[in-house]
Amino acid sequence: MYLFNSEVVSNQKLSQNIYRLRLKAAKDFCRAAAPGKFVMLGTVDGLLDPLLRRPFGICRWGSDWFEVVIKVVGKGSCQLSNLAKGVLVAVHGPLGNGYPNAELESEQKSLFLVAGGMGIASIASQLFFALDRKQSLVGTFLLYGAANISELILLDELTAASSSGLQIQTITDDGSSSRQGFVTQLLIHELQTRPQSRVFACGPEPMLKSVQKILQETGCDGYLSLENRMACGFGVCLGCVQTVLSETSETGMETAKVCTRGPVFPAQQVVF
Repeated sequence: MYLFNSEVVSNQKLSQNIYRLRLKAAKDFCRAAAPGKFVMLGTVDGLLDPLLRRPFGICRWGSDWFEVVIKVVGKGSCQLSNLAKGVLVAVHGPLGNGYPNAELESEQKSLFLVAGGMGIASIASQLFFALDRKQSLVGTFLLYGAANISELILLDELTAASSSGLQIQTITDDGSSSRQGFVTQLLIHELQTRPQSRVFACGPEPMLKSVQKILQETGCDGYLSLENRMACGFGVCLGCVQTVLSETSETGMETAKVCTRGPVFPAQQVVF
């Protein structure tokens, strides 16, 4: 992992309160990036307010840049979302463990990528990784849910991936995308016809709980990217711990640091 100051290359407004920030990075950083990993970002203004950096999934990267998607929810994210081209940002990363190798096994399992809300930033990293390397996405499905149609971001770029075989379904809480409900409803329907599938999911905890239950009921293989609050990003503060199953603990459970053991965990290991 690397600790450095990075220059803002561009800041694109994606919706009313969601922005995409592209930042410069060294080639070593970009080679270490992988789908599902994250960075801790902070402003470089000398005021130490807010003191702590904020975690963001690495959404996409090239040979000397990377991108994050920021939703304004508080002071830290507001500061970062307002940064102009050329401003410096404090970066720590890439951090954590991401998704396992998603190449399909010999029996050609389908791969379902389930994104809820801002979980699309993490899920999209898997898709952009494949697209940028010209990998086939045949048998890959993106199921994407959000509160409303304005928060369904990155769809223009991801829809372009349909030529590589990607199939996309969207759903919103208010029905503004023409389909109303939760993204887990889409997953249930799809797994009924494709029971031998693998699932990667990222989103709010209630969604992940539902995905875990669906996987248990269908017997499908799956991984969950958790969105626990983080303060340090490298295992010191213990602010992001999550209870997981353990074969070595007397109780059968232990607490894991999401920032270092995760944020991606096998679905069956997480204890909500």
